[in-house]
Amino acid sequence: MATVYLEILEQGSVCIAPIETVITLFTMNYCHLKSKTKFRTKFIRKNRDSKINGYEIDIYELDFYRDVEYCDLQDNNCELPYLSIDNSSYIAGLCACLRQIIKLSSHPGCQIDLLGFKNSCLMACSETSIWTRYCEVDLINLLNTFNINDELPIDLVRFEVHLSEPLRLHNIHKYSNSKRYQAVSNIHSKNHNGIPDHLYAEGCTMSLADIIIFVCIHCLLDYYSKTDLFALLPLTAEWYERMKSNEIIAWNLEFIPLSREALSPQSNCNYSLPKITVESLYKRDVKRYKSRNQIYTRQEDIENSLEIIRNINEKFELFNEIWEDDKNFDWSIIPYDATPEGGALPSIRSERKYQQLESMCKPILKLAKHGDTIVDFCSGSGHLGILIAFLLPECTIILLENKEESLNRSKLRVEKLNLNNVKFYQCNLNYFTGKFDIGTSLHACGVATDLVIRQCISKNVVFVCCPCCYGKIQDCHHITYPRSNIYKDEINIRDYLVLGHAADQTHDALNTKTKQGYECMNIIDNDRKLYAEQFGYKVHLTKLTPESCTPKNNLLIGIPTKKENNISITDIN
Repeated sequence: MATVYLEILEQGSVCIAPIETVITLFTMNYCHLKSKTKFRTKFIRKNRDSKINGYEIDIYELDFYRDVEYCDLQDNNCELPYLSIDNSSYIAGLCACLRQIIKLSSHPGCQIDLLGFKNSCLMACSETSIWTRYCEVDLINLLNTFNINDELPIDLVRFEVHLSEPLRLHNIHKYSNSKRYQAVSNIHSKNHNGIPDHLYAEGCTMSLADIIIFVCIHCLLDYYSKTDLFALLPLTAEWYERMKSNEIIAWNLEFIPLSREALSPQSNCNYSLPKITVESLYKRDVKRYKSRNQIYTRQEDIENSLEIIRNINEKFELFNEIWEDDKNFDWSIIPYDATPEGGALPSIRSERKYQQLESMCKPILKLAKHGDTIVDFCSGSGHLGILIAFLLPECTIILLENKEESLNRSKLRVEKLNLNNVKFYQCNLNYFTGKFDIGTSLHACGVATDLVIRQCISKNVVFVCCPCCYGKIQDCHHITYPRSNIYKDEINIRDYLVLGHAADQTHDALNTKTKQGYECMNIIDNDRKLYAEQFGYKVHLTKLTPESCTPKNNLLIGIPTKKENNISITDIN
């Protein structure tokens, strides 16, 4: 039986919990009422910031309250909530946990259809999906920290705008001829294309996104006059009442009484709407991107950015460290399932993957000590982490990946190899909070490389990173660019992102853009090097060998020079 770990702020006959716990329990109770699937549920009390809002929950109104127990805070390796499948497999992050709870609750006798088209609802991580970020980050932050005033919260109004936008459907013409369309077309209005308007957050059927948003808005109604609030948000009001008309949803509300600190809603409140940009919450929607805001690799822009950096290089000596390594590597002792071919890599790519893995493994083998924990961030199918696990049986290897399908493939390979020193974490890397000694990543895409380096610096541990997808770097809720203080003082974000886009123009040797692309690559990675050095790291910026094994062949090896850095990850941007 899987175990769900949830945070509570106060324990009693009625518990006080953060909104993430309320949403998770609501989803679990919804699934249990439909399928009777059981989970162990463990409440962990943490000392949170006193400014975090808490919400009352009556666990005795839960259908599975007998399976709830309380436990002391242990050395958790993940942010709460998280799900423990067994002693070696964990899932963290609100959306990932809820998705897995729904999957585990579904069985042939009862399919819980909350994950939408191809089970993809809220599958993408919050760093890349605006929709996931809205449900998992923006709304959660709102409920955790909001203060009541006359102007409604922007993130609440964004949902009203979302509901006013045209419905986004996959294969829209096929859908319009389907039985499901015929069922909903008689109960709701249609736009000029004959497609229904929003019945629910993602379409014409309820999804996990609806569950999350509904719980958040229901809790907000304890603080606002429902009549006056919904007068300004008519589409949200209609959606909310539609959700409440669901029998299981209505039954579920019994365990969420009024919030402990809720104010008595006053009538005739003079709420106002904030100024808000009308834009889609879907990243792939054409409305998300305005051509004037896009970063193009125009040559004049690239040359302007390069000139700025070249002036910096006249002041600071950069890109001068070479990593020397004396480790020999013998592929003949590696079993088939730990090789690229064993990972189902096509033969046309396997030779270069061998070279990449060897270049990554050598510094790790040199720096690792007996008993170390090594995390392969963004591990994909586990090519690098599984190889390290075989070569270092005395170390614990953690494969961390947010794509369930990729992690399942790596689990099959680990089973075939009978490796007992591997653990699996399905989560975004910022949800992993465990202790480790070396962090590594091979071609972590864009921002992910900087998240890996940031995570390693917060733990004061070694990092071995080969970056990729320089054109995808962008500010997010964890990371800002440029990274180093030196670059921040000299170049603005737009000129910096131009270099990131140009860094992806590393084509074959005959292409005129290739030399320039590698220069831009080096600039971005020099910025990462300088950033780590600000925290007392000795950083080697070198190349994979042979350099032809991949166009993205820079290798960053960071070694802490201080025994402790006393830095919280919240202090690192």
